[in-house]
Amino acid sequence: MRIMDRYLLRHFLIPFLFCLIMFVFLYAIIDLFDKLNEMLENNVNLALLIPYYLNFVPLIFVQMTPVAVLISIMYSLGTFNKHNEIVAMRASGVSFLRILMPLIVTGMLISVAVFLVNDRVVPKTTMKANEIKEEYIDSAKRRKKGKKGKKILENLALYGKGHKIIYVRKYSSYDNKIEDIIIHDQDKSQNIISKTTARYAEWIEGKWYGKDIVFFPLDSDGRIIGDPEFYDEGLLNIKETPADFRKRSHQSRFMSFELMSYGELEEYIERLSFESGPTVRNMKVALNQKVAFPFVNVIVVLIASPFALIHTRKGGVMLGIAISMVLVFGYYAFMTISLALGRSGFVEPALSAWMSNIVFAFAGLMLIVRHK
Repeated sequence: MRIMDRYLLRHFLIPFLFCLIMFVFLYAIIDLFDKLNEMLENNVNLALLIPYYLNFVPLIFVQMTPVAVLISIMYSLGTFNKHNEIVAMRASGVSFLRILMPLIVTGMLISVAVFLVNDRVVPKTTMKANEIKEEYIDSAKRRKKGKKGKKILENLALYGKGHKIIYVRKYSSYDNKIEDIIIHDQDKSQNIISKTTARYAEWIEGKWYGKDIVFFPLDSDGRIIGDPEFYDEGLLNIKETPADFRKRSHQSRFMSFELMSYGELEEYIERLSFESGPTVRNMKVALNQKVAFPFVNVIVVLIASPFALIHTRKGGVMLGIAISMVLVFGYYAFMTISLALGRSGFVEPALSAWMSNIVFAFAGLMLIVRHK
C-alpha cells in the first residue's frame, strides 16, 4: 500500500470510528434518560442495562454507518483541501479518482461488513434485546401492577414449514406453551387438505406435544370428509420452534422481515413458491434489498467526495456539506420510490432494490471524473 493511501485511510478511519462510538453512546444515553425514571419506579435491576444496550450495538452500527461515512469523508477531504494537500497530489500527476480509490475500496469493505452484521448478528441481538426488555423490564412493571411476570403473546399466525398455516391464540414465552391451536395443511396448489385443532401444546425435547387434538380431513372444497379423529394427546406436526413464534411476534411489531436473515427469508420464499401474489413479491424485494442497501456506504463516498472539496469561497465548506447531504437524502427518497415500484409489480424485485445504487453510483462517478 502506498504512503498516500495509508495517509488518506488513517485520516478517514479515525473520525469514522469516533462517529460510530459517539452514535452508540448518544443512543444509549437518550434511550436511558427516556426509560430511567420508569425503571427506578419499577425496581428494575440496572445491571440488565449493560447486556440490553450491548445487544443494540450491531443495529446502531448498521443504521448509522452511512452517516459516519458521510461525516468522515466531509471532514477528511475537506481538511486535505483546506491545506492544499489535494492540490499537491493532483500536481504530482495523480488523478482525483486515484486519490479516492482507497476510500472507495474501504467503502466496499464497510458495505460487506454491514451486510454480514445485518444478516448474521442483528437478528439475534435485536431479538435478545427485546427478550431482555420483555422478560425483565416489562415483567417488573407487570409484577408491580399485581400481574403475572410471564410474557404472553396473543393471536400469532405464521406460514409454517411443509405448507402449513398455523394460528395460536396464546403463547407463553416463559414455559414454551401454546393454547388454542389451529393448523391448516395445504397442498402445493394452496388448497387446504386437512385441519387440526388442539386445546393445548407444550414444547418437550424438541417437539410439540398437544392435548385434546381433533383432526379433520377435507376435500378440495374445504368440506369435512368422513368423521373427525379425536386424540386425548399426541405429537403435533409443527416443525416451528418456540424461537420461531417469538420471532413472528417481533416481526409483527417491528419492520417486516427485520429479524430474518438472508437465508431464512430465502427459505420462506421457497415455502411460498406456488404463490405469485403481493406477499411473495414483497419478500423478494426485501431479499434483494438486504444485499443492496449496505452498499449505500459506497454511494456516500462517491457522492460526497466531490462536494467535500468546495471551499474556494466563503461558505463553500458548508455548501459542500449541504449539497452532499441533500444528495444522500435524495438517494433514500429515490430508493423508497423504487422499492414501492417493486412491491407494486411495476419493476422487477431485483431491479427495484438495486436501481437507486446504479443511478447514484453512476452520478457519483461522473462527478468524480469531471472534477477539476
